[in-house]
Amino acid sequence: MATPAPVASKGPKFLALAVPFLGVLGALQGSAPNINSTALVSLTKALNMAGGEVALAASIQTIAIAASVITTGLLADRLGRRNVLMVALLVSAAGNAISGLAPVSAVYLLGQAVTGVGLGAVYGAAFGFIHAVAKPGKLAAALGTFGAVIGLATMIFTFMGGALVGVDWRFGFIILAALSVVAFFVVPVTLPRIPTLKNSSLDVVGQVILAVGIIGFLYGVSQLGSSLTAITTLGPLIGGAVVLALFFVYESKAKGAFYPVHIFKSPVFIAAILAGFVYNFGTAVAFLQTTNLWQYVTGVSTQDVAFWQIPLIAAGILGALLTGRQMAKGMSNRTALLVGTLITVIGFILLALVAGQKSFWLFLPGLVLAGAGLTSVSIPFGNLIIKEAPPAQYGPVTSSRTTIGQFWYSIGFALATVMVDKLTMGGVVKKLTDAGVQPDMIGTAVTSVNQYVKTGDDPSTQTGKQALADAVTSYGTSFTAVMLASAVLMLVAGVVGMLLLKRNAERAEAAPPPPNVEGAAPATA
Repeated sequence: MATPAPVASKGPKFLALAVPFLGVLGALQGSAPNINSTALVSLTKALNMAGGEVALAASIQTIAIAASVITTGLLADRLGRRNVLMVALLVSAAGNAISGLAPVSAVYLLGQAVTGVGLGAVYGAAFGFIHAVAKPGKLAAALGTFGAVIGLATMIFTFMGGALVGVDWRFGFIILAALSVVAFFVVPVTLPRIPTLKNSSLDVVGQVILAVGIIGFLYGVSQLGSSLTAITTLGPLIGGAVVLALFFVYESKAKGAFYPVHIFKSPVFIAAILAGFVYNFGTAVAFLQTTNLWQYVTGVSTQDVAFWQIPLIAAGILGALLTGRQMAKGMSNRTALLVGTLITVIGFILLALVAGQKSFWLFLPGLVLAGAGLTSVSIPFGNLIIKEAPPAQYGPVTSSRTTIGQFWYSIGFALATVMVDKLTMGGVVKKLTDAGVQPDMIGTAVTSVNQYVKTGDDPSTQTGKQALADAVTSYGTSFTAVMLASAVLMLVAGVVGMLLLKRNAERAEAAPPPPNVEGAAPATA
């Protein structure tokens, strides 16, 4: 494959800090949805949001990121990656300020959409910058440092934002705006200018089709937790999938296509997508399910949940650093993918086995292995996408890493929520039915359990209290089922990705050597 966009010939004053700083920029995007989730209960009450608005408030930033990041990657190629990054930081600051100062729900949603566009561009530009600032032959090591710093900085920013949300939900968004402004002034003294790509096509029609498809599909995914059959779920979901299929058809025939859809035929790129599934799907399931389990079953307070998550995050930081260093020493992408997947799967199985336990120490081994394995897989995920990105379309392809990640994360979040909800409520209904409770009282009891989950208000009736007790027991069983099912899915994805990379490497070794073209990169897997 050809190498990505050319690197800069002259660096700024603090170029040595470029890779860690890029990780800090990535953490801005990583911590924003965490802070939004922390503030969600308070802000929805303060702004009098209804059910549909609450779901949109939780997902609109993610949808905006996924829908816009490939376009902003294209702009980074044409206008200069550093220039787009600086503008994106200001857009992020403006969006967070709008959300933090919002007097009504519509203004808050607007702010989150603007924030999503800005932070998507920030992350995409930061990831695309790594090739330009990594030392020769040390791309994997740079990606490891990038991932480790993201993990550490995300934890710090999330704790900062969470603490401020505890004072007033608006302060959490103001701190993100302030961090974006500070980063704006750090960019020129840390990151170099890299050459622009004037030959890249704008392809406005293709960009619009892609954005519409992503928005529709991910909005439908966000509604799965509310209903699997409602028109508000199936309409956007099916419509978005159809539009995305149309995008692939259009781009495959368009002469000036801005995104090389033929890359999805590459076994290396497919392997990267599968690595992205393991990393993002697994991360969504691990964080969501452990957090809920600890609150509803283990009985951990909301404040202590954040401390229980530290091993998951800390192990992830170490996993990214160690994997990056090992790959810099010669470990292949396929080995890193397989080893990371196996470690993750073992971690998920251990977590599944201790679902009903109350001790933090019993959860610790699973948390450490899951955290280390997931971030280990993130290194080949990023490395493979950078290696496969064509020079003329470097920005759109490298930025699509974020879109792929958001797809898998959203799907993991939604499916895990639906599975646990259906399994838990099914267990509650069965236990109440076996106890001889009348059907109409069962429906009322289930409603009271759902109300408890949303508001924390205990059921007032005896049947409701019994239903809540049954839900706690059933939730632990559901957690186990979801963790084991997720482990199987990730194992299949990781093994298939490894086999694709292995076969690609074997074909490359068997093929006659290509002409010695200056600047060509070796075909590695």
